[in-house]
Amino acid sequence: MSITTTRTVLADVDERTAVHALMTEPEATVSGAPVYAPEAALILLAALLLSPKQPRK
Repeated sequence: MSITTTRTVLADVDERTAVHALMTEPEATVSGAPVYAPEAALILLAALLLSPKQPRK
């Protein structure tokens, strides 16, 4: 027994183009706030440890 299925197109070219444009649209940035960067903490720690000490009286 052989089963044959046919596929019909439900959308025309313009509709498929519009859906494709919506699905592949890049995400917009929510805000311009800085994001967490773990390597920045290491740089700040190194700068703190390597900074010159206050002179003692």
